[in-house]
Amino acid sequence: MRIKTFTYSAGLFILLFFSLSASAQIQAPDFLCLKGDTLVWELPVNNCGPFVSYDIYTSTDINGPYTLLASVSDPAETNFIDPNPNNELRFYYMVSNYDCPGQLQLSSDTLDNLPPEISPIEYVSIENGLVQLSWSPSPSPEVYAYIIYRRTNLGDVPVDTVFSGNTYTDLAANPDQQSESYFVNALDRCGNTSLFDLRHRSIFLQGSTQPCEQTITLNWNPYQNWPDGIEEQQVWLSVDGGTYTNIAGVPVTDSSYVFTGVNDGASYCFFVRNVAATTGYQSNSNVVCLDAEIVRPVQELYVESASVNDDGSVTLRWLWNDDAEIKQFEILRSGFNGNYEVISSQTPVFPLQQLNTFVDTPPQDAGPWYYTIRTTDDCDTVKISTYGATVFLSGSSSQTGTNHLSWTAFDQELSSIHTWEVYRVLNGAAMKVASLPGTETQYTDNYEPGLTGGLTACYYVLAKGTLTPPSGNTLSIQSRSNVICIEQPLRILIPNAIAPEGFNQEFKVMIIPEDFSEFDLKIFNRYGEQVFHTTNPDEGWRGTKNGKKLPQGVYVYTLRIKQASGNEELRKGSIVLLR
Repeated sequence: MRIKTFTYSAGLFILLFFSLSASAQIQAPDFLCLKGDTLVWELPVNNCGPFVSYDIYTSTDINGPYTLLASVSDPAETNFIDPNPNNELRFYYMVSNYDCPGQLQLSSDTLDNLPPEISPIEYVSIENGLVQLSWSPSPSPEVYAYIIYRRTNLGDVPVDTVFSGNTYTDLAANPDQQSESYFVNALDRCGNTSLFDLRHRSIFLQGSTQPCEQTITLNWNPYQNWPDGIEEQQVWLSVDGGTYTNIAGVPVTDSSYVFTGVNDGASYCFFVRNVAATTGYQSNSNVVCLDAEIVRPVQELYVESASVNDDGSVTLRWLWNDDAEIKQFEILRSGFNGNYEVISSQTPVFPLQQLNTFVDTPPQDAGPWYYTIRTTDDCDTVKISTYGATVFLSGSSSQTGTNHLSWTAFDQELSSIHTWEVYRVLNGAAMKVASLPGTETQYTDNYEPGLTGGLTACYYVLAKGTLTPPSGNTLSIQSRSNVICIEQPLRILIPNAIAPEGFNQEFKVMIIPEDFSEFDLKIFNRYGEQVFHTTNPDEGWRGTKNGKKLPQGVYVYTLRIKQASGNEELRKGSIVLLR
């Protein structure tokens, strides 16, 4: 029965209305329950006068009218059978009839012959690792306890009986291992129980880490059987033992969530909260804690420089984050055509260094060379670095005593060049001869071999600039070109006429500079007869052969000079001998 009422006879109500507040009352029997057709009660305590009877009133309508069903004259009687062959719905209440004139006669609760009404579960929630239930009390006044049923492998079994309050904490459940489901049945003293209401289940949360995606995936069963459904779902998170915060609202139709931005080694604890529509009741899931073990990816991968060494090898420098879990890396090289080829495949040595180097020996006298790095991490994720190219220098000499230099523009991703420095190398010593803006790619060096004693000068250019990766940390970089050597042509001065008795008395070759290893001069008359030969550049011809003067005329010479570099100069011509 849902309603607890107090019923009075008309005379007694009038008596109560006009009596003093201090008047005594006649206590009704404690109407406990109905067991089938049997009414059961406990005896009252009344000392105001002699006992007369226990009067039982009945009706088929909760609102009456009620008629006297029976008067029980035995003061020790605690039950009464009311045959109900048609099994109709009946309502009862009782009063105690004592010979106590002027005393207020109280009535018992009004009970019906139906089982107790259900006690709806308000929520099943996990609190501090334990299942906590809350339910609405049954409106039936005969209810004195609640039986808690939990679903097990054996079915729905009673796990406890609650005699006080409308909450229960299940110490024997395993909410961290599974979703726990419950019924709560109302119980009266006659052993009658309410009907089973809808089953309520705890939210069972599971989580897993995806090392390669750097994510955590949560899955759960949404709360079931709230009358108006779920209004919202919330995901709560604590990082490294910190305070829990609500990090996401999830559609009520979903039962999963992917948490991104996982940091390796951090401890993440989650729970899911469902909020009931209309009532606002809340149900928390179990807490899932995960120590993140993720594959730290290659996040930074930049070529810092590709610089040519004295011997023509190339030192490649690159940067990567030193916490990356790299399984393999490859170094690729390309010519100007852009067709990259793997020139080295390596397994990294741990711990990684942020700055790394590799020395390559590309073909000489060619360029520029382009380089890039390709990494494969433990998740088989491939990442390709920015590219960087060497600076290729070329040059030529002129008859005017100058050396002209030309080089390729600086070409490296995320980098810019500010300054070019031009160096001349003589006898192994480098000297800076020019500093140019980063936009320049040519330079002419006024080289005077006679002042240095050598025809050959070597050169390289040095690029200076900055690398600005996406992180924003600007780095100073430099890249050196290949070394080239330019040989100035010999300045050979040969007279075209001599007058031994006049002003120009001797045929002598002047060579500037005197940077040669072999000298061979031959002079012939017009008949092809050799009249003079010397390998000494300081020895001249005075128009004689074997000490005898030769006649005036035209003579022919051949000159062969071998430079220190191995190059040969060959000259042929004529000379007029004047007498």
